[in-house]
Amino acid sequence: MKAVIQALRDQQKFIIMSHEHPDPDSIGSMLGLYLGLQQLGKSCRMVSADPPPAALDWHGLAELEVMPGPLDITDAWVVVLDCEPSRTRLLSEELTASGRIINIDHHQGSRFASGITWVDPDEPATSVMVYRILKALGVSLNPWIATALYGGIVGDTGGFRYANTTAEVFTIAAELVAQGIDHPKIARQIFSCKPMEFMKLLGHALSTMESDLDGRLVWLKVSYADFLRWGADPAETDQLIQYARMVDTARIALLFREVKPGEIRVGFRSDAIDVAKLAAQFGGGGHKLAAGAKFTGTLDAAVEQVTAAARAYIYEEDRQWTASSM
Repeated sequence: MKAVIQALRDQQKFIIMSHEHPDPDSIGSMLGLYLGLQQLGKSCRMVSADPPPAALDWHGLAELEVMPGPLDITDAWVVVLDCEPSRTRLLSEELTASGRIINIDHHQGSRFASGITWVDPDEPATSVMVYRILKALGVSLNPWIATALYGGIVGDTGGFRYANTTAEVFTIAAELVAQGIDHPKIARQIFSCKPMEFMKLLGHALSTMESDLDGRLVWLKVSYADFLRWGADPAETDQLIQYARMVDTARIALLFREVKPGEIRVGFRSDAIDVAKLAAQFGGGGHKLAAGAKFTGTLDAAVEQVTAAARAYIYEEDRQWTASSM
């Protein structure tokens, strides 16, 4: 953390980015850092390979530049938040090798070799890490910064419901709420503000929900044809997995989305099992209880291969639990 803070103090020009298909924590951490560095008189840009969730209207989001391809070499320092640099889709090989990259993240996974890195999987959200940085830099909180950071924290703690919600998280959230933010609106934008097309797709997905192992493994799948049929935006549907997670017997919940023909995004969730290790079998990663992976091929093949691995994973977890109980 000290090296990150020193670099942010010493340098004057920054380009801030995060992963493709940004979520509330990536948006919140980017926007919070952007506004905070601007307060210190720094020159900043925010860039993203994809637009933010449509429901978010946080102050400053209009400054986010959506870019179709990699950045050219630049004299600015690049700050990569909430992901590995390779997930931004915006870094050229020359820029990656330049060493002028600051990586701040709370996900498990491999790191890049050059630059300055602060990665802590024990942190509940990258927005919490940015909060700590802004405090160390002497940035004054205001409603705009607080809205961004609070939204990121709410998003990655599932509205303060997940196991990563510590006592300190509530303390930080209280400080942010005290800035006069509209916290009910923020929560609604993140969790309960969906277009009709999403709701119709949700009804279809729930009607085809499947399970195995007496309900311990539950999954939903949505084909590209389903997205076209219901007119839903694939980028706005990652929360579908929460409905599989709601099944009272579920130990692992999966979501399969064919976002483009032949491109499958798989979501992994659990309340107790380390699904990041399961996702890693397919080149993915993330948090212990929330992870993701990409799969190239047919939707049926993805479902067959991932559910088979999930069954074996649950069997192994059961075996280890039985052995430890004897």
